[in-house]
Amino acid sequence: MRSTVSAQLPDVTRPDVGSVVIGSVHAGSADRQRELAEATLAEWTRAAWPDGLLSLSCFLSGDDETILLYTQWADGDAHCRWAAEASAPAAGVDLRRGVRYRLDRSIGTGGESPGCVITATFDVDGPERQRHLTDALIACSARIGPLPGAVAAHFHHSVDGSRVLNYAEWTDLAAHDAAADGADLDELYRISTETPGVRPTRGRRYRLHARL
Repeated sequence: MRSTVSAQLPDVTRPDVGSVVIGSVHAGSADRQRELAEATLAEWTRAAWPDGLLSLSCFLSGDDETILLYTQWADGDAHCRWAAEASAPAAGVDLRRGVRYRLDRSIGTGGESPGCVITATFDVDGPERQRHLTDALIACSARIGPLPGAVAAHFHHSVDGSRVLNYAEWTDLAAHDAAADGADLDELYRISTETPGVRPTRGRRYRLHARL
């Protein structure tokens, strides 16, 4: 497959995606972050893409610390086959060890175009906790109603049952910060921190560097 570069966020709900693999690496500074991002994109632009890889999106965190790769695959087996045979990259993010997810549900899709992504990741005690947490957050979001600037929330479940990742799209960071500064997100925060068998990890704010 020949890759092309896009400045548009990935279509998280595209119907031909059967698996999502997410990998990240700590950069530590803005210069190093950009250097690693460019090395990663160069690696994948040159390489022949494995069967089943549909898109690769490279994100930079707003705190200049992290690079995140969000890759969409036709199915999880395609990534497993590639990872078993692939060599470590010369530079950039090693996607062989990324976490495999499936998109469980999405809410709020449509309307305004997203400009940034906010991630929230949770360690959970198995598939039942994945379902329970996602159900609770979606029900809470319905009670709160639409928030200015909130475009969509996409709930990903790791295939091993140990994690939930909420990939939330916002028009811009200012809209997210305004919602976070008010009381609108308090109940979501309470669910995230007080649900038994659920342990929130650090959330991050990302901007897209490029998509292949």
